[in-house]
Amino acid sequence: MTGDVVKKQPAPSNQINQDKNVILADMTDLSIIIVCYRGWERLIKCLESLNSFTGTSFTCEVIIIDNNSGDARIHEIEKQFSKFRFIYNTINGGFANGCNLGSRNAEGEFLLFLNPDTVANESEIEKFIYTAKQNPAYTILSCRQVNEQGKESIATGSFPEFFNLTGIQRAIFRKRKSEVGSRESEVVFPDWVSGSVVLIRKEIFNKVGGFDENFWMYFEDVDLCKRVRDNNGVIAFCRNISIEHNHGGSSRINVHTASLTKTEVHISRHLYISKHKSGFNRLLIQFFLVINNLISSGIIAISGLVFFFIPKLFARTIIFFRLVGYYAGSLARGSWISQRSVNFRKS
Repeated sequence: MTGDVVKKQPAPSNQINQDKNVILADMTDLSIIIVCYRGWERLIKCLESLNSFTGTSFTCEVIIIDNNSGDARIHEIEKQFSKFRFIYNTINGGFANGCNLGSRNAEGEFLLFLNPDTVANESEIEKFIYTAKQNPAYTILSCRQVNEQGKESIATGSFPEFFNLTGIQRAIFRKRKSEVGSRESEVVFPDWVSGSVVLIRKEIFNKVGGFDENFWMYFEDVDLCKRVRDNNGVIAFCRNISIEHNHGGSSRINVHTASLTKTEVHISRHLYISKHKSGFNRLLIQFFLVINNLISSGIIAISGLVFFFIPKLFARTIIFFRLVGYYAGSLARGSWISQRSVNFRKS
């Protein structure tokens, strides 16, 4: 009957509680989000490790975001791991854009952003979730990252300041405040943790606005941690938990890709400084970075021209010319944003 409103009788309190329990029981504990762009062999290894999870201690879903790789191989992988959800991005919007797309489609209480060149162990992930639930004050959690040879990579750091921008500066000033707590502590509290392994409640992730999509690649993790810390959040690094991480899955495919991604490191650092610094301090840091980048990369670029047949050296030459083009464009536009960012045309 059109226009009629049927009033529903209130459910008994015991029925409400039962319904609530059903909802809680159906809630997924964890959404694992992986953003990929080719690098298929390492992605397969990552997904094989997740596929072995039994689901006895926690429930999880796995979401893979293909960042417009343009390679039919991803469809074969989707068939191989049919219980996982594959989402095809229409653009290569970068890491931040891919992660945000994954989070919008996630149903878990917690989000675990995981690089495609990682290998996860179910018992370690279980400890991860347990630590997060037992310590609700921890806003962002990460853990130790060890490669196949057992070497641990640096996965934490201090927020960029004038005195820690380069390796030489860090060696001279030895001003390391990136971790609070002794090296023997199970949990330490750095300024930031690497985006390759990030655990955060979905509710909090949405509240802080997710990753900033002005960043195409790199420093989006530092920026997220900075915003969380500025809002009295806690960044926790769990030294008693580890995940295998073999760097460079999709960022070192060839000379073109390697030079592009390494250039984005410089670009994203400029963007971070522009966003989080002000006044003379910002001007000083930006000027220093421009001069340092042009001089250091320019010297190596000459070697790359001479020894062009050595891919790693020639990549440095390409990086130099990419930087020159970026600085010229930034000066003309009055913006540090990367032209690869989804927000570039808005800048």
